[in-house]
Amino acid sequence: MLRSPRFLPCHKCGGYATRRLSTAQVAYYRAAHQMHDLAGQVRRALDHPDLTADTASLLAELRQWDSTPPADEWFPEGSEDVQWQRFVARLLRQLETTVIGSGQST
Repeated sequence: MLRSPRFLPCHKCGGYATRRLSTAQVAYYRAAHQMHDLAGQVRRALDHPDLTADTASLLAELRQWDSTPPADEWFPEGSEDVQWQRFVARLLRQLETTVIGSGQST
């Protein structure tokens, strides 16, 4: 779900999922939506370095996600937790590399 470029939150279910999922599942669902949006912003920043993007706030948000481990209830198996953390760390690393390479302040 996180990597799908055509992912549209609530487009297919019309919000049904949030009415039928547990509290932990809804929390993950919302976090995945936020992470998908952040990934899109990072992709745009990487693809268009000439555009003035607010990379400082994007970096701050990614650093917050990176420093906060996902809730234990989200992932019943440890490998999913590791995959989530690697995804966040990779986004952060890509953006930091781009910002440092362009000479912007972090």
